[in-house]
Amino acid sequence: MVTTTTTRKRTYKFRLYPTKQQEILLDNTIETCRHLYNDSLGERSTDWDVGFYEQKQILTLRKQDSKYLKQVHSQVLQDVLLRLDKAYQAFFKKLARYPKFKRKGKYNSFTYPQYNNGWKIIRDNNKLVLSCIGAIKIKMHRSPVGTLKSCTIVRDVDQWYACITAAVVDVVDDDCDGIGIVTSTSKYDLSKPVGVDVGLINWLTLSDGNKIQNPLNFEAQARKIRQLQRNLARKQKGSKNREKARIALAKAWRQVRRCRDDFVHKTSRTIADQGYTFVVFEKLNIKNMVKNHRLAQAIMDAAWVKLR
Repeated sequence: MVTTTTTRKRTYKFRLYPTKQQEILLDNTIETCRHLYNDSLGERSTDWDVGFYEQKQILTLRKQDSKYLKQVHSQVLQDVLLRLDKAYQAFFKKLARYPKFKRKGKYNSFTYPQYNNGWKIIRDNNKLVLSCIGAIKIKMHRSPVGTLKSCTIVRDVDQWYACITAAVVDVVDDDCDGIGIVTSTSKYDLSKPVGVDVGLINWLTLSDGNKIQNPLNFEAQARKIRQLQRNLARKQKGSKNREKARIALAKAWRQVRRCRDDFVHKTSRTIADQGYTFVVFEKLNIKNMVKNHRLAQAIMDAAWVKLR
């Protein structure tokens, strides 16, 4: 018998309920991280010899002259530089476009990379303790399994969430007698395969003949979004009414996103519960398909990539 261990990461998303003062601190932290991201991007755009480690050294000098950087945990600031470096690495590998400067409202998260070093959970009081911010009420609807690693604070319009990452170690006994998981030359278990064909009329068609329809119809939401977009366009830039219109539009988009995500997750759960050991999706070039403006909205609403 051979015992092997594998490590996988799981992310848990919990709702946060900060006070008014804590919301101000969270917003200020995000704005400080956004300015640091833009300043670091400007440095790397003008001098290609500057990298992640050089900017970490520059960050130490910046903190001495900036009172805003001193109000944010050091590892949170370092993670901003790491996020920018990952964006550059994805660009060099031709996996993404060149990093862009983040305008206000387009940078909505920051990360504490180590547990007990800037953040921790007090489960008895349902509190999430963040360095430089305080103890925030958190609704933990389930307990994370594994070793806690990082915590990412996300702002979703007017709501706050904590995405906590945990590392789970799986111990597998490979038994040649058929007990446990058998190591073999076959990479996949093909005992019960299924092929999935996606479409717009029939959302999913399985190779065993089953069909799954998409009951979501966002026409009513689309009309509401178009109306909110017109209202936003008429508001004066920088006014309070424009900010209210922007928040209303963002909430409408959030409702559509949540409806789509809920249905996709339930459908994937249904397919997984059927006992299929190998699921194959047809390969589609969605980037070229959405160039057809008559079908682009329907293709995006279908969320084929998210389901896969």
